[in-house]
Amino acid sequence: MDALSGGFLTLGLLIALIVPAILCYYGIGMSQQSSEVVLDTAKASILSLAISLLIVRRILTFPLLRSITYIVIAFAAVFLATGASLKLFRINVSSPQFYLAAAISIAVVEAFLFLRRRHVRPVFAILPTVNDPEIAELALARRAICMSLTRVPSDLTGFNGIIADLRHDIGPEWERLLALAALRGIPVFHVKQFNEMLSGRVTVEHLWENTVVGSLPALIYPQIKRTVDIAGALFLLPLVLPIICIACIAIRLESKGPVLFRQARTGYGGDTFSIIKLRTMKVDADATGSAFTEASDPRITRVGALLRQYRIDELPQLLNILLGHMSWIGPRPEAVELSRWYEREIPFYSYRHIVRPGISGWAQVNQGNVARIDAARIKLEYDFFYIKHFSFWLDAIIVVKTIRTILTRSGAR
Repeated sequence: MDALSGGFLTLGLLIALIVPAILCYYGIGMSQQSSEVVLDTAKASILSLAISLLIVRRILTFPLLRSITYIVIAFAAVFLATGASLKLFRINVSSPQFYLAAAISIAVVEAFLFLRRRHVRPVFAILPTVNDPEIAELALARRAICMSLTRVPSDLTGFNGIIADLRHDIGPEWERLLALAALRGIPVFHVKQFNEMLSGRVTVEHLWENTVVGSLPALIYPQIKRTVDIAGALFLLPLVLPIICIACIAIRLESKGPVLFRQARTGYGGDTFSIIKLRTMKVDADATGSAFTEASDPRITRVGALLRQYRIDELPQLLNILLGHMSWIGPRPEAVELSRWYEREIPFYSYRHIVRPGISGWAQVNQGNVARIDAARIKLEYDFFYIKHFSFWLDAIIVVKTIRTILTRSGAR
């Protein structure tokens, strides 16, 4: 099936490049272009396709990504960015040929991934030292098969990976098996790492300090990310100011009191800052209710419910981004009191502040807002996963999932 599906993908992508070129060269369904323009357009399509496949391959290594939305947005973003660059540098290409190649490429990749998910289920071998009943359940939810081994197999054919508890002495026979797997290019997962890969969370109960300390963010990416944060905020600020002004007027017409809501939060480096949001609750909400927002919370005003639904109440946080308090993507900043409670309960909780908090984050796009302490703990596990895997690729996934969340209006309270 691997060879068959790989051949299908290669053939489909060749068709995505060749068919639009032929149609453009002969003027079938689009304006006829010279061979030079057709060739330059094909080169631009190949470049965009290569970048798109690289991005898709990287983001699909992360868990919880099953929807076609991510593939479509990734391809569309790359092809649109390439198309805009071609216009900027005045390179003469055929737009119909270029974007038809993009559409066919997306359809081919989607069909390829659909066939693989439907007919190919990865198989993982579990060594006897592993004692984690959640593995089989998590694997089943991700359409994978986990087989518990009772003896050393003579052949590793058919296994996509091996799960072991590397903290225990597994014996020389099993150690030789792991060495053989490494020689054959079969990945070996520590049981904790495998559970994280499937769930997208770092379990707090079993987290040890070196897990976080050994995976702190590299120095260069946070600097690049900060530059992108500032550029994005400066670009969007003139566009969102009219929306903020209209929202402020609506808030004031519905109820008396300030239109902006400020609250002390714990941010980057453990410093306290004042987060800025549009007020969506009654003025005395903090004194009359829980620190968590429940579904259909009576403290939320009618205008506030609409603002929350489309995340408009978050727009003033562009100022927090410009001031360096926040980033576009990162763990959601906690209220100071809640943060202090976590620090008392979890000694290494302060490592959460090693990256800037964000308007959106891994926990928000996977879990939404939380309304209970136990759900808040799960949210913290998502946050530690983000910190441990802090990278451009994970941020790209969060951006795509955030767009999807806003469009579907899911997760808002």
